[in-house]
Amino acid sequence: MKRYALFLGCTTPTRVPQYELSTRWICKRLGVELIDIEDFVCCGANQINISIEAGLLLSAMNLAYAEAQDLDIVTLCAACFGVLAEAAEELKKESVRERVNKQLSMIGLEYNGSTKVKHISRVIYEDIDLNGIRKATKRDLSKLRIAPHYGCHSLKPRSISEGFDEPDNPRTLHELIAATGAKPINYETLDLCCGGKTFPVSDDLAHSLIAKKLDNLQDKKEVDCVVLQCQTCYLMYGAQQEKVSRKFNKQYNIPVLLYPQLLGLAMGADPVADLGLNLNVPSVDGLLDRMGRFPKRF
Repeated sequence: MKRYALFLGCTTPTRVPQYELSTRWICKRLGVELIDIEDFVCCGANQINISIEAGLLLSAMNLAYAEAQDLDIVTLCAACFGVLAEAAEELKKESVRERVNKQLSMIGLEYNGSTKVKHISRVIYEDIDLNGIRKATKRDLSKLRIAPHYGCHSLKPRSISEGFDEPDNPRTLHELIAATGAKPINYETLDLCCGGKTFPVSDDLAHSLIAKKLDNLQDKKEVDCVVLQCQTCYLMYGAQQEKVSRKFNKQYNIPVLLYPQLLGLAMGADPVADLGLNLNVPSVDGLLDRMGRFPKRF
């Protein structure tokens, strides 16, 4: 059984708990053991905006806590993955590691550079693999036509993804979706940013980016939902969808699922108790009804 230290970050537990719920459910059944480390702190993403050194120190603390238990880290948040993986790369430099370890020694920590960081999608893709997913499926999702959304941080910069996928022409999420039995759909705005990082500065710009993607998907007509792999992307395309509808005087109603929720559905999980689909916005009632196996229950 593969073992990882689960890094939840700040946003998932407080705003997108269904991401954690569904991830724990699928991992338990697919032979991936998730270890909780109570001492984990923020990844440092926001601190980097003020002080690169402070952000690096926070990342190093988390890497050191995982290393002390001889564990690699798996993240749900793509931004957490990016920040921690970039820090691990930077800390390979002996001079940087020595400088940071002087600070860590004040709280009894030391980082020696052995911790690897993976996003949950990569763990599923590599440790479980596509055949493992196919063998675990129990429900027919062949009626679903799904638009993948990769997000900006899970594969970029290229140096931290170790050749896992091609950042400018990604395919792994397409393959993960196809392994569940659903059909991934290509579309023009596949690589468009969700606007999450621009939202604190300009909600108008962020909403324009969201609308551009939703317009593209709505024009496709055959798309049943968006499936993504980052809680910030979920909040932008899901939680902001109603606001964008009002702002642009359009009626968007495109369901948004996190990949572990889709995989959980394929594996036979209960949509509410196991996957928290009742928490998703917009409602996924209609999507489940169209699948033909789920009564309207939310």
